Amino acid sequence: MANGQKATIRDVAKRAGVAVSTASRALSHGSASKATREKVFRAAGELNFVPNPAARQLMSGRSNIVAIAIPEHTDFIFRDMFVAGILGELSRAFSERRMLPFLALTELQDTESLERLLRDSSADGVVVLSFHYSRQLAQVFHDFDKPTVFIGRPFPRMRYPYVDVDNEGAAYCAAELLVERGRRNIGIIAGPDDMMAPKQRTMGCVNGLADQGMKPLAVISGEYTAEHGFEACERILEQYPEVDGVFAQSDQIAVGVLQALAKHGRQVPNDVSVIGFDDFPVATMTNPKLTTFAQPLHDMAQVIAEMLCWRLEHGEWNTVAQVLPASLIKRDSV
Repeated sequence: MANGQKATIRDVAKRAGVAVSTASRALSHGSASKATREKVFRAAGELNFVPNPAARQLMSGRSNIVAIAIPEHTDFIFRDMFVAGILGELSRAFSERRMLPFLALTELQDTESLERLLRDSSADGVVVLSFHYSRQLAQVFHDFDKPTVFIGRPFPRMRYPYVDVDNEGAAYCAAELLVERGRRNIGIIAGPDDMMAPKQRTMGCVNGLADQGMKPLAVISGEYTAEHGFEACERILEQYPEVDGVFAQSDQIAVGVLQALAKHGRQVPNDVSVIGFDDFPVATMTNPKLTTFAQPLHDMAQVIAEMLCWRLEHGEWNTVAQVLPASLIKRDSV
């Protein structure tokens, strides 16, 4: 360019022989043919063109903001290891794709605040994490009417793309492992009953036991906390002192189970075997170290980011569901 002037998108379009809107789409990896994309990039290189992010955003009508909606109690968000772990991975995955994650944090059923946050965020799409079903909450995402993807399978009445871990398959494996270790009196300490993952994990374990001609002593639902694990295990020990195996549906629940068993003089794994779920650092800090199932947080976040970014670029989903395996990590509690 003459006199040191910087090239503009119009200069690039003119050099490539295409419309300005076509040049903009090609440079932002939007819809354009391979031949057109090559012409536009060649012209941009010849002109030493540096894209202006603000101008590109204005022309594309996109903010490059993605909302991560977490309708949970605020204290839970920052102490739950799954939520904290997946948030870190999502932030990296979207940042790698030049998307800006925006946290839409509200109390569990504060649907009005969530609706307002999503509306005012100018987000191109939303990732839903830690969803507790209610008709009001489901309506918020329906009304948002922008590309929406769930971490974890949505409830059957909700038709959204999702990425999940094989909760049912892992829980079936947990039942098989407990029976293989000679356990015959097994309790299930589950997560919240208004979430899909605990339902899947309970179903998988129940089916695994049924295929061995057995039933669980009890299924007790509650929060993903050590407090719930402790209280539920106390109830099981009181009502079913013959218990010799526990499937705890999170590592945090399992921590409470181990505490309750120690209080009552039950040795793990000699008297009672315990299996957790997640494989967070706490699993190696317990005594004994916890046998558990590892969730592939990095892979889940990468798949979520790729799904949503593809939808925003191409106007359609490249896939509507992907279920990743959970890995059994054998330690000393079984």
